[in-house]
Amino acid sequence: MSEHMDHDSLFNALEKNGIEIPDNLKSSISHILNEKLSYEPKIGVFGKTGAGKSSLCNALFGRDVCPISDVEACTREPKEVFLSVGGKGLKLVDVPGVGESGDRDKEYGELYSKLFPELDLILWVLKGDDRAFSSDETFYKKLVRPYMQKGKPFFMVINQVDKIEPFREWDETNNRPGGKQAENIDDKQRAVAGYFELPLSQVFTVSAKENYHLVELVDAIIHSLPKDKKIVMLKKVAKKHRSKKAKKEAEQGWWDTVTEVVSNVVGKVVDVAITVLSKIPWPWNW
Repeated sequence: MSEHMDHDSLFNALEKNGIEIPDNLKSSISHILNEKLSYEPKIGVFGKTGAGKSSLCNALFGRDVCPISDVEACTREPKEVFLSVGGKGLKLVDVPGVGESGDRDKEYGELYSKLFPELDLILWVLKGDDRAFSSDETFYKKLVRPYMQKGKPFFMVINQVDKIEPFREWDETNNRPGGKQAENIDDKQRAVAGYFELPLSQVFTVSAKENYHLVELVDAIIHSLPKDKKIVMLKKVAKKHRSKKAKKEAEQGWWDTVTEVVSNVVGKVVDVAITVLSKIPWPWNW
C-alpha cells in the first residue's frame, strides 16, 4: 500500500489522450499531489464530560485513540492525540468538556475559539439520555455557529442511544433499537435539531459501543469535506465503517483534485475523462 501516486502512469495516461505535460512541470504536479495525500486531518471532538467523546473516536477509527474513564474527565487540558496510520496520521483534538464550572467554561471558550479555525471537522457529542443541554447550547451559539456560517463542517452526534428508554428493548442480535425505543431515539433527534436550530441532516443518533449508525455518520462526514480531503479522511476510518457510497465519493473527489491540480500547474483547463483516470493505479487500497 502506498500513500503516493504512480505519477509516471498519470502522465503517460494524459499524454496518450493528447495532454502533454512539460517535464519542468511534472515535478510540481507530483509534489502537490503527494502533499495532499500526506495531509493529516484534524478533528475537534467537543462536548460535556461523560458524553462518550473518546468512545466515539475509538469506534470510528478502529483503535484506542483516547484514554477512556467512566469516572473522571478524559482530560482537563487540551490534548492533541496523534493516530498513526500507515506512516501518516490523524490529529484528534480531545479537549475538556463544557459545563464543569463557570471559570473553566470561560477558559474553554477561549481555547475553543482558537482551535476552531485549525480544524477540518467539528463533532459535538451529546449523551443520549441527557436532558440538559444549556451549557452545550451556550457554547454552540457563541463559538460553533459563526464557524458553521463560514462553511466549517459540523455535526451534532447524540451518542449512547442504546441507553435511551426503554433501553431493555435494544436488539443485541441485530444491533438496533426496538420499536418504542426507535421512536424515542427519533424524537430525541428531532428535539435536539430544534433546540440547536439545526437541520436533521446534521444531527446523528449513534451508539459507539454498539457500532450503531457509524457508517451513516461517516458518509455524512465524507460528503461534507472539500474534495481534496475526502480520501485522506476516509482512509483513517475503520474499514467496517467505509461504505461503497463514501468510497465512490472519495475517489471522485480525488480525481477531481488531480484534474484541478494539473490544470492549475499547466495554466489552462485540462479536461480529463474519468475513463482515463480510472486506468491509473489508485494511491491506496481500500
